[in-house]
Amino acid sequence: TKLFLRYNNFVGNMTDLRKLQNLEVVHLHGNRLSGTILSLDTSFWYSSSSVSDCGYPSDFDKSLECDSCTMCCNSQGDCYPTKKTLLNKAGFENYTEFTFAFFACLIVIFGGLVSMLYACNKYHQPNLQGSSIGQTVNTESDTKYALKKVGKNSVYQVCLRESWSGWVILLFTLAAQLMLLFVFVGSAEIDWTKETSALVYTWKCPRDQDECKDKNDLRPLGWLGFAILMIAFSLEDIVKGIQLIVFSAKQRHSRQTRVKYFLGGMFLIAMSAFALYVSTIYNYATATDNKEVIENAVIILFVNDIDEKLYDLLMVVNEDWVKEMMSQEEDESDDEEDGAERESQVQTSQILPRVDQSEVIQTLKDRVEDLETSVGELTLQWNKFLTMSQPERGSF
Repeated sequence: TKLFLRYNNFVGNMTDLRKLQNLEVVHLHGNRLSGTILSLDTSFWYSSSSVSDCGYPSDFDKSLECDSCTMCCNSQGDCYPTKKTLLNKAGFENYTEFTFAFFACLIVIFGGLVSMLYACNKYHQPNLQGSSIGQTVNTESDTKYALKKVGKNSVYQVCLRESWSGWVILLFTLAAQLMLLFVFVGSAEIDWTKETSALVYTWKCPRDQDECKDKNDLRPLGWLGFAILMIAFSLEDIVKGIQLIVFSAKQRHSRQTRVKYFLGGMFLIAMSAFALYVSTIYNYATATDNKEVIENAVIILFVNDIDEKLYDLLMVVNEDWVKEMMSQEEDESDDEEDGAERESQVQTSQILPRVDQSEVIQTLKDRVEDLETSVGELTLQWNKFLTMSQPERGSF
């Protein structure tokens, strides 16, 4: 049985359709019906089987309710399928709920990684921790290496410092970034029953056709450009965060230092990965062509740069206070050294004993004296050879 009542401007509460047996197609969109459509048997339905005006914006304060509809349309004539998303099938009710699970997974994964690496380092170098050799060099070099990974022009570097005022600024920055990104998460919810969702209805159910069609112009080329953009701007921070977390597992660090380095790495990874996740779901819900997917990605990437922009603002307002708060070193030339090379030098200083400089200087002086003596002897031998090889005068 097929029931087509679309685009007839019917007005009133919806009646009970359950009395109609074996309904295969029910098209009720394009009317001004209100109320509730009671659940029908949908075991043999497809995406265009049941279409009604159950989407937003609606002609009423509350749109038509239809739990069994396969397609919901709004007052503008645009429609969207009501099928479950991958998150719904995985047991999550919405993106907000999944976001908390996303952060929990990051903490568990990288917390387990740093614990495993620390255990391995402790097993291979059981006597390294607590050694007094090169501790001063370690502290300075390790801090510079960590700062290079976190970024000297970001308020995230506060997590490596002892300033309470700096931590207040850092927490404010993180809260601002999370708040702005959660705005996009809420707007990206694929929920046609809520007016707060920014979901774009891309389907059309024409008057003269029984099948609804997707009019979305977003193509694989647009997603490719999106991937290139996100990799270029987000992958670097994720890689640096992983490197800093791995570095925090070094046994020579104190517990407090390990926590600082771990937090610094987690901040980088969490915010960059979250921005990537938010940009993906927001584009999936709202982008309708290749240009929009790039525009949305750029807007969200601006949110991810708030930590650097806030640091620049603080430097303009009071540079001396910021440098004092961040405990920046006056000599910045050493900060350009390669982090891996510096780490290798630090490890070498822990293993090799320190050499007395006076002994080295004396050894060099002795070598120079021996070389001068050897050169003098060679000179005498050469002069003697020249004398013997010249013919005596008057021999002819």
